[in-house]
Amino acid sequence: MKRVLPLFLCLLPFLVCGEVKLVVLEYPPYVTLNGKKEVGGVAVKIVEKIFENLGKPIKISVLPWGRAIIQVRSGKADGIFTAFKTPEREQFVRYIDGVLFEQNIVAIRSRFSTMTWHEDTFEQSRLCLINNVSYGRYIDDMIEKQRFKTVIRVKLPEQCLQLLRYKRVDFWVSNEAGARYLAAIHQVHKQLIFEQPPIESTPSYIAFSKRGTVTLEDIAQFDEALKNLKSSGEYGNIINQYFSDITSGRQKPSSDKPH
Repeated sequence: MKRVLPLFLCLLPFLVCGEVKLVVLEYPPYVTLNGKKEVGGVAVKIVEKIFENLGKPIKISVLPWGRAIIQVRSGKADGIFTAFKTPEREQFVRYIDGVLFEQNIVAIRSRFSTMTWHEDTFEQSRLCLINNVSYGRYIDDMIEKQRFKTVIRVKLPEQCLQLLRYKRVDFWVSNEAGARYLAAIHQVHKQLIFEQPPIESTPSYIAFSKRGTVTLEDIAQFDEALKNLKSSGEYGNIINQYFSDITSGRQKPSSDKPH
């Protein structure tokens, strides 16, 4: 019986049979690494809170995205986040039903600018974008049709932020969370307007390996815990507190590396 009991316990949902191994890419503000190689970030805080509520320990490893995919495909890692849903990935992972994060593409302008984001003003608008980055079908199509007055492409998001502040461009198009993170680091969040609604929105998820230790029942429990976190308001509170801590200096941001 002593040898059978641990195996029996590991068949039960989210009991202590070792840590759930999760892999991520460093992608501020969702996943960050500080100078001590400690993993943080707003997505990490959400995931940690859910597993804490479920009473299950986790281990999060930061890897290059290609290696992370290989590990979750093989079952060496139990799960991966934040991941977009694709038919190819659905062959080797199971996605939760609930959206972990909506990754919004937004237009950002200076608070001191009188311009607003609208198709009628595109021909007068100067944009800053990052080299070799797609901003979704809509923006890519508008650029291909040369609808904007000027499109300046740079290597780093910090460069777009500076061009916007010095009125060299009218809009910076970016992932909303990434731009808010950068604005908080540089203490310029009060100088920016994030135009709403988003230009485009793509849901991202946590997904669990079909070869890992996480069962269908576990996934259902995680989904329910995420739903409860959102309905209680705690999900939004965690996100707001994260950015508030960065803005106030209570939390040290990681370096903002492009990916």
